[in-house]
Amino acid sequence: MNCPSCGAHNILGAEQCANCGTDLSNIIPTTPAPEFVRAPASHLPANLAPTVGLTDPVALAVSLMQRASSDCVLVLNGPALAGIITTWDIVHKVAGPKEDLNAVTCQEVMTKDPVLLREDDDIAVAINKMATGEFRHIPLVESGDSRRVLSASDLFRYLSPHLI
Repeated sequence: MNCPSCGAHNILGAEQCANCGTDLSNIIPTTPAPEFVRAPASHLPANLAPTVGLTDPVALAVSLMQRASSDCVLVLNGPALAGIITTWDIVHKVAGPKEDLNAVTCQEVMTKDPVLLREDDDIAVAINKMATGEFRHIPLVESGDSRRVLSASDLFRYLSPHLI
């Protein structure tokens, strides 16, 4: 979909032009998206993510990520999603030879209020949100619960057979 203001090409379903920021939410695409990207995101093979609390030590988050072979944990404030911690957050915010991961809380390291993907969002929306936000993990909210996380790897595994 091309932006009417600057002419830049944007991913179908983009709400904002990635080049100039123009609102694209009211533009009706002239070319329909391929069927495989119009499927709901809930059809993607997102994984259950480990969860931690706001005051839990980062060491617990690391341990849960290792045991679950996960690249992220979701941080909960009671039952509500408060944030996400990824391997990038740990490596760039707290890892180091002098850091005590038991002395740092998850709340201090997490990305607050992460961008969410609703179960009825199209796969094109997932691609757009991940590309424009420049992140590799996005919590998938299903029936009010956000315990599954879609990764860029999950998305690529889904898309790759359709691109050959």
